Amino acid sequence: MENWTGRERTQLDAILDQLIPANRDRNIPAAGELGIADFLTAEANQNSDLCAAVSALLAKAAKLEGGTSPDVVRQLEAALPREFKKLLIATYKGYYSRPDMRACFGVGEHPVHPEGYGVPPEPPEVIAELTAPVRARGPFYRDPAR
Repeated sequence: MENWTGRERTQLDAILDQLIPANRDRNIPAAGELGIADFLTAEANQNSDLCAAVSALLAKAAKLEGGTSPDVVRQLEAALPREFKKLLIATYKGYYSRPDMRACFGVGEHPVHPEGYGVPPEPPEVIAELTAPVRARGPFYRDPAR
């Protein structure tokens, strides 16, 4: 099912291109150019909140002057922050979940699970700093023998 008209889809692609712009030097396409609107359409068919959020943003964008400039996108975020956040999260999910895009950023093309990605261990001083409040609190549990 298609959620948005052809004009709205063109506008959505332009907004997505602002959210994740292209990097021509590294041969990385923008989100709209990559077709992330297809991902959003599929997600919106499963999530009426996302569909409503994107539709509200598109309706607001149609009333703003300036095409789909960075300023217009900032205005959308200011006017409809909850809806904008839903769009932004879904856009990131669609873009960065693609194996071809993960490879552009030096992350393996394979899914995160079950193999995962190599993460270097934290230095001991960072671990000590992170765990200091817990260690200072001391034991905090019930003795099961009682």
